[in-house]
Amino acid sequence: MLSAPKIVTESQYRVAAGIMMFKQYLFVLAMSFGFVNAQSVAVATEYQWVQLGEGSSQIIRSIEKAESCPELEIDGRIVEMDVRAVAEPDHPGFVCEKVVSRSVLNATLDGEVLPLLKPEVKRIVAVGDTGCRIRGSRVQACNNAEAWPLGEIVASIEQYKPDLVIHVGDYIYRSSACPPSGNCQGSPYGDRLATWISDWFGPARSLMAQVPIIFVRGNHETCNRNAVGWFRYMANGPVPADCPAVTAPWKTTIDGLDLITFDVAAGTSPRSDPAYLSTYRANAERVFEGLGDEAWFLTHRPLWAYLKAFGTTITGDETQKTAFGRVMPSAITLILSGHIHISQALDMADAPIQIIAGNSGTQLDPAPGDQEADISLSGDIAQGVYGEAGFGFLVLDRLDIRKWQIRAMDKGGNVRRRCVAQDRELSCGELIR
Repeated sequence: MLSAPKIVTESQYRVAAGIMMFKQYLFVLAMSFGFVNAQSVAVATEYQWVQLGEGSSQIIRSIEKAESCPELEIDGRIVEMDVRAVAEPDHPGFVCEKVVSRSVLNATLDGEVLPLLKPEVKRIVAVGDTGCRIRGSRVQACNNAEAWPLGEIVASIEQYKPDLVIHVGDYIYRSSACPPSGNCQGSPYGDRLATWISDWFGPARSLMAQVPIIFVRGNHETCNRNAVGWFRYMANGPVPADCPAVTAPWKTTIDGLDLITFDVAAGTSPRSDPAYLSTYRANAERVFEGLGDEAWFLTHRPLWAYLKAFGTTITGDETQKTAFGRVMPSAITLILSGHIHISQALDMADAPIQIIAGNSGTQLDPAPGDQEADISLSGDIAQGVYGEAGFGFLVLDRLDIRKWQIRAMDKGGNVRRRCVAQDRELSCGELIR
């Protein structure tokens, strides 16, 4: 079980990686001496997927019913997957992985061809805040596909055949038992494999079989919520012994586009914890070095937002804005976030375009305004603010260098609004009703 939160540095990650490799060595050694008989246990892969890792790596992961890891076929060679995490009472079975380079052309697991990243990435889909909320009196009807439409959203995304999916965080929302009056009977809850299956792996199984994914840590994956599952299944790097409140940012480059994944999960809604401001500033300075001509910044909490709800006006995350928001390199043209349960795009006057994709399944926040102009957000000016009500996702199509079409979709895959992002300027059409 992960213990109290702390910040984990890159060197500490390397130590953790060494410990995990030593545990794997002991496991293999036990097998060789017959203390563990892998042949007596049938390896049965329950879920499998490909996620992007730092640099040019891609990570093949699987959740196994058995306490052993299967073999992969990689470009005609048979290799054994590595043990990432062993079974725990609430997380039965092994989590297995194999880190491979982008030079790998084909990979197969249990007879299924894995969706490795294509050399050319022309279409990206963004989703966020996907789980079904059960928390005290705030209960979503998880057994009703209209009330929790993640399955329909997944099917709609598959029709668009993206080259990459980015999930901007918050996977688990079932934090308490379903009340007798709720249409969610039989739902698991808490940080358990069963909950991860119900809120993500089950509905997204077919999508994960077709396209690689980038996972961003959200505030539902913090140390006091669902950190065990997050680090077992989705986080980059080894599983840490102690829960890190903040993990190091990482960057990958796809077809000339730098994608920076930044962890600001710690803190209460809607803002990240100001206690980590200096950590965020240092992390940003490090990851901003050496960017190419075009970059996106992936962070769960939006730096800028505009929503009048809950008796206040939400304008974004002051911690990130103070730490680095006003000195982001010109290479960064777009910030992609979730956290607020809406779909919104903000054309900022002196900052990257801010996109919010937090409407992909969980209970929605009050609908944002359709279209507004020249809004002051704690001193920063949004020249245009465009919002869409209802559940949905985003489709981003590359038109040219630093130029993308962005389509806000409803849950059924119908276009609600079309925008074009060029450099740091956003132009959007009227809402399609």
